[in-house]
Amino acid sequence: MNGTPSGRRVVLFLFTLCLSACGGGDPGPGPSPTPEPLGPIPTLLSPVNNEQATSDSPTFTARNAQGFDQGQANYTFRLATASGQREIASTTVPAGSSRTSLTFASALPRGMTLSWSVVARSAASEVASSTAAFRTAAVACGAAASAYAKSVVEWFVPACNLAQNIYNDPRDVLGPPDGGGMGPNNFFGFLSLGEKGYVTVDMEACATDLPGHDVRVHQMVSMEPVTLYAAGSPNGPFQLLAYRVPCGTRVPGGGGQRRYCDFDLGAAEVQEARYFKVEDGELFPCPGGTTSEGADIDAVEILHLK
Repeated sequence: MNGTPSGRRVVLFLFTLCLSACGGGDPGPGPSPTPEPLGPIPTLLSPVNNEQATSDSPTFTARNAQGFDQGQANYTFRLATASGQREIASTTVPAGSSRTSLTFASALPRGMTLSWSVVARSAASEVASSTAAFRTAAVACGAAASAYAKSVVEWFVPACNLAQNIYNDPRDVLGPPDGGGMGPNNFFGFLSLGEKGYVTVDMEACATDLPGHDVRVHQMVSMEPVTLYAAGSPNGPFQLLAYRVPCGTRVPGGGGQRRYCDFDLGAAEVQEARYFKVEDGELFPCPGGTTSEGADIDAVEILHLK
């Protein structure tokens, strides 16, 4: 009988009935997922709890607030130092669905603890999140074999100063302080920066923030002020440690020509740094009257090695 058309229809019917009873076949659309509950203020999800970022461009995510969801609001992400006193970056984006995320366009500084928060703004009102802290990516620190600069990353001396200065070799800032000689034309062992010139050095080892000063800049000839920046990577971003600090503390036995000035990483809330940018702070317009115009940099030294 099963070979007849009517028999085949019976078998097909029974097979279909079995599939239905046994849960086979297409079950059809399931229940919609439960919407994520939203609170009265935005909730910071990541990074939190002093987590350490694994890249220079981490993604920040917050759960939206009630009434400030997709199509209802914009979210401003604010990034600051751990104390909140200095802003690092701020960006506003449209709200996402239940959550809003952002990756800042610029890389974050390494070797710091930063804080972040968000503010949600609708057409009628705004609400703010709490603040969370996290650690930026770690600095790649080399072995602490020496406390002095090992290589030059970048340098700049204005053309006018290059034309008149005779102390223009950036390699003279590497290693321990060794400047000497007599002026104006018989000095040696330093780089004259000229107006707004600078030199950026790689220490290979890292300076770490401990009580007191952490970095020393050695200078020759006079006591011109210098500005110092610190970073955890050669491309920065660099953090300002201090602006136009007079570099006039005399080195005992330095013959009256050798001087230095000290800097604290904590002034910029930097925990560790490997790269330092020394910038001229004399700001004497070129052409000047000497062959060593601008701050005369002899060496850069880490006082607190990591």
